[in-house]
Amino acid sequence: MKDKMSWVEIISKYLPIWVAVSISFALIVGCYFPEKVSIFKPFIPLYLFIMLYPMMINLRIEDIIKVARKPKPIFLAIFMNFLISPLLAFLWTHLLFQSTPYLAAGFILKIVVPCSGMVAAWTGYARGRVETALIIVALSLILAIFFIPFWMWILARIYIQIDPFMIFQKLILIVILPLIAGIATRKLLIHKVGMEGYRQIAQRFPAISTCGMLIMVFIIISTQASLIVPNFHYVLLVVFGIAILYPLNSLLVVLLSKILRFDYGDAIALVYSVTAKNHAITIGIAVTAFGALVALPAAVAPLIQIPIMLLILRLSSRLKSLYETV
Repeated sequence: MKDKMSWVEIISKYLPIWVAVSISFALIVGCYFPEKVSIFKPFIPLYLFIMLYPMMINLRIEDIIKVARKPKPIFLAIFMNFLISPLLAFLWTHLLFQSTPYLAAGFILKIVVPCSGMVAAWTGYARGRVETALIIVALSLILAIFFIPFWMWILARIYIQIDPFMIFQKLILIVILPLIAGIATRKLLIHKVGMEGYRQIAQRFPAISTCGMLIMVFIIISTQASLIVPNFHYVLLVVFGIAILYPLNSLLVVLLSKILRFDYGDAIALVYSVTAKNHAITIGIAVTAFGALVALPAAVAPLIQIPIMLLILRLSSRLKSLYETV
């Protein structure tokens, strides 16, 4: 008889379902009780903290110093995340969202924000090199503070007004302050309960962050329900764009990793670090710097991203055989 799944496993395994439920419930509440939605707005900073702070506890910025051990995979991840992905996002936006400027800016933002904290977990599930994934996540997070304002100013200003310095300031609040708090919390926990005790506690942090994200998805969708319902094709366009662009990113990484003769461990870490984008940080930037409609692509993205991550995991054995000839 199988053991019952913990609440952490239930949230992680069925995330697309929870996102779909959150979106559906938000549309109902937003359409039929629009005046009630405003009661959530004063608590947005609290929900953002619940969403961002837990995921920062497990992030090890000190891993950046290990880049020198294997620089090529790390540099390829940075090249894909901060050059190729933004340019592809701009192309997709030009094709799909020209008539909806705020959605256009939101889609660009969704792709410009790099890898999520779950990259290491997905890499571990696929028996890849977790150390490579951790280094990529840590370095990408720091570089994102500078590259996100830059690319939003370059690519999104033709759609909406962009103040790169304001975005930079929001990133300091959204990334740096929770990161400092997260590092201090991790050190305190390790000191109090030891490394093994910390590892057991740390498994819960991503799920707590996800709960915060689901609340933010509800707020984003419910406040825009009157616009989304009669224009539901917006959601379908976002889904379509992500469903095409994410696998394309994955395929490019697989091909480049093969050409550069990386082994499977580094290659699968690269695939996940380029394909899996950070929903929480994207939502945080969108809500604080622009408004709820810009956050719509990030709110919808988990419906597609999680199944794509699972598909990569299912194909991991075939990918491994591909790299065995390297």
